[in-house]
Amino acid sequence: MAMTRCSYCQFMYDEWYGDTRNGVPAGIPLEDLAGTLCSRCGMQGMRHEWQPSPKYEGQEAEYYDQFAGKAGIAFYRHWLEQAAEPPSVLELGVGTGRLAVELAGRAACYCGIDWSPLMIKAADSKRKRMFKEEAEQRLQLVEEDVLTFRAAGTYTHVLCPDGLLQHFTQMEEHIALLRNIHRSLQAGGWIAVDLLLPPGGAAWQTLERKRVQPHKLVHRRIDGATSLSRQIFHSAIAYETYIDGAMESRYLVEREYALMTPKEAVLLLAAEGFEVTRIIQNYGLSTPWRTALPPGVNDRGIDPDAGETIEEAIAAGKCVHPHRENAWVDGGYPLGGVMPDLSPDASATMTLIARKK
Repeated sequence: MAMTRCSYCQFMYDEWYGDTRNGVPAGIPLEDLAGTLCSRCGMQGMRHEWQPSPKYEGQEAEYYDQFAGKAGIAFYRHWLEQAAEPPSVLELGVGTGRLAVELAGRAACYCGIDWSPLMIKAADSKRKRMFKEEAEQRLQLVEEDVLTFRAAGTYTHVLCPDGLLQHFTQMEEHIALLRNIHRSLQAGGWIAVDLLLPPGGAAWQTLERKRVQPHKLVHRRIDGATSLSRQIFHSAIAYETYIDGAMESRYLVEREYALMTPKEAVLLLAAEGFEVTRIIQNYGLSTPWRTALPPGVNDRGIDPDAGETIEEAIAAGKCVHPHRENAWVDGGYPLGGVMPDLSPDASATMTLIARKK
């Protein structure tokens, strides 16, 4: 996160909010404060240490599955099934085991890494319920930091789901993580990286509701802000729990994510020894804009010639969609919106599939 702590005097500074007591406006970087704050240390030297993102705890861990749902499970299951032999899989940021318990049965071995004790505890309960006496054999769980984890062996597939790479906002952290993954992958092995693209605009808000029990309702409200200059988007996530219509509790956590486009991620992966072959939007439920794709990725193939009919092009094996009458039915009066919102400003998950060179 963009928060630092002085190891000498424990002064805390959050770049996102500034420091109202000392008259510092929001968005001022730490480097601009040297010698102007804190009479004990003057904000000098290497004393100021970047603080990591908060671990998933409390109600955020408790309600994680309720809002993450089944996103990506079918996509990743199909991806692993394309392997010629049962794959060996490493999942970084395994969380509650939402993906792992669904995929481990299709892998020769499956290891999940996470540094949150509550999330690992939830994943452990799931694997015991799913695999019973074979739980530890089918799904290994390790509580450790993904930046420093050293795998005992190598894997054919590595998963970085749910924006794991973006949980780190410093470039050196991105490089350290990808180098760690590179060491953990077999030659020719595959990596899948989920990128989270926030809604368009400098400030945005989302609200979801979930009835978790007949008398229990949970609201998840996210107040977000995006900074293009800092390449970060910030989320204040509030969980409000209602029992029989009355609010029982409110849990608030703040998170920052690196703002990263697919093209930037492709270049970063290439610099660390990976070649991106495909980019999928929303796990295949929608199509990525071609402006977001680097050359040669998701190549459509050969278009039909000017004088060629659709039938002739299909017979020749070209990439052609046959005509679909009345395929588009958006509209309506007095209320529109038959089709889901897929505007350029809508949030999206972009999954990059890359191979170790």
